Amino acid sequence: MRVGVNMEFKFSEFIDLPKFKALIKNFYDLTGIICLIEHNEKIINLFPKYNNELIRFRFDDYDKYIIKQIKNKKKYGIAKSKSGLMYIGLPIYVEKESFITIFTSAIFYKEPDSDFLNSLKSSNFIKDIPVYSNEKITEIIKIMCNTSSLIENMISNHIKDINSNLKLIENFNKLTDDYNNVKKIAYYDELTNLPNRNYLKHEMERQINLNPEKTFILFYVEMNDFKNVNDIYGYEYGDKLLTKIGNEVKKLYYENGIVARVGGKEFLVFKTKDDSKSLNEEAEILLDNLNGIWYLNGNEVPISVNIGISVYPDDGTDILDIYRNSDIALNKSKCGERNSYKVFKKSMYDDILKKSQLEKEIRKALKNEEFVLYYQPQMDIQLHRIVSFEALIRWNSPKLGWVMPGEFISLAEETSLIVPIGEWVFREACEQSIKWKNEGYDYDFISINVSTVQLRKNNFIDMVKSIFKETGADPKLIEIEITESVVMESLEKNLKIIDELKKMGIRVALDDFGSGYSSLNYLKSIPINTIKIDKTFIDGICKNSYENIITEQIIDLAHKMKLDVIAEGVEIEEQFRSLKIKNCNKIQGYYFGKPMTAKDAGIVLKNEENIL
Repeated sequence: MRVGVNMEFKFSEFIDLPKFKALIKNFYDLTGIICLIEHNEKIINLFPKYNNELIRFRFDDYDKYIIKQIKNKKKYGIAKSKSGLMYIGLPIYVEKESFITIFTSAIFYKEPDSDFLNSLKSSNFIKDIPVYSNEKITEIIKIMCNTSSLIENMISNHIKDINSNLKLIENFNKLTDDYNNVKKIAYYDELTNLPNRNYLKHEMERQINLNPEKTFILFYVEMNDFKNVNDIYGYEYGDKLLTKIGNEVKKLYYENGIVARVGGKEFLVFKTKDDSKSLNEEAEILLDNLNGIWYLNGNEVPISVNIGISVYPDDGTDILDIYRNSDIALNKSKCGERNSYKVFKKSMYDDILKKSQLEKEIRKALKNEEFVLYYQPQMDIQLHRIVSFEALIRWNSPKLGWVMPGEFISLAEETSLIVPIGEWVFREACEQSIKWKNEGYDYDFISINVSTVQLRKNNFIDMVKSIFKETGADPKLIEIEITESVVMESLEKNLKIIDELKKMGIRVALDDFGSGYSSLNYLKSIPINTIKIDKTFIDGICKNSYENIITEQIIDLAHKMKLDVIAEGVEIEEQFRSLKIKNCNKIQGYYFGKPMTAKDAGIVLKNEENIL
């Protein structure tokens, strides 16, 4: 921004006033002439202590004559009266425009006549009006012109300083605007204009510091299946709906809370605890306002949410702890039903801590080769001898001791550690199959369990082929067990995997049959070799119950489809005899043999005739 002469600034803002006064004072000392300043049509006397009557003594419209001459591009203007009085005016230009005009006080350019003096007899100041000859006046004008140049330079330099300062101000204002924009980005959600996590954290700290004795609640809200909204109606519609939901929640807590958007479909609500309501009532109010049908652009959209709740100071006095605990409670809520909430409990954190520690130990176990395979025999009922084994992983941890599969397999699947574990199991079983065959033991195959997480990996078949190539194991000595729930999870993809396995010569068993989808309808399309009847049916087989009838029908159907049947969890002789009557092919369970080490299984194979 340029200052310019027309800007409404005070005269003192445009000039270094002490220097300017010094120049005018020097001029007065040299000439005895007082100078006045005209700026924005106002007359300024820089030395009010000098003769004010002399300054006020002017003939009418003298300044108009001078200004007219200056506008006609004269370097200066002169106004004279017949009485011998005269005034000189000199313009000061800044940026080629007249900025101020310096007017002299009255000067006599000739000796005044007696009539004029008699008319002013009563005026004592007349004696102070100097009388100059034409030559002297010319010299005075020259001094004024030189002074004018000095003043112009002085003002110009001063204005440059002002411009620099204004530039700084402009830059500062721009910086302030930029800062405000950055602050908005840093503290507000771009889509909904609601506060974001940074703002909420700052405000939580502020409010808690102001009222450390108060109780505050943090609600962590997540909308379920919001991806469906985007997929059906488009992201623009989804964004509008998010904004509407956020604003509605903001209205709900306008007076005593803060609503922030912290993720694609997540909101945080921070509020003071209402002593008149229980924590459950507070949660139900929020649920009631969020769950249900939302209307937008004529569309009805069902929305359900889950909420995690933590409380200050009960669940922590640190902001990050309160955040974390509300998130833990939310995840716990999501494990249950929709449209529900969970209030944080310390046991939730303890469970997570335990899982975290267990995950670390699993990783160490893989690295330090702490896992071992046990083998549970599968007996042919009619031949009454061992024909196969199921490989079962066991873990003897130096820190935790013996850890059963039920304690770590689900976590291994959750963390995808089951993939390297499953690969180790497959390789170990293949190598064992070669050892037993090389030792001349007579058995059909080793059965290996495969997790759904392994099947989801695109390289599962490549992994199987690679291990066969690496170990030299015979695929016919391996059976892969897949639970029916896993098969049904992604039927088309898994059928292709099963086909690939069968082409390699690997047997495929459908594990836990009847416990999941009861998929008799799909059985005809799944190219398997064996059905393993779930233990829940075997438990009730001797009680003339529905389990007995269903088990018999499953065995009969499987045989008609030329499939083998293995009954799992056979523990007592009655179950064994019932299954034998029903023509079940094989049994597996504690009645016949517990899982055992490879060494012990080898001894059993070697001395099989001594087992029964």
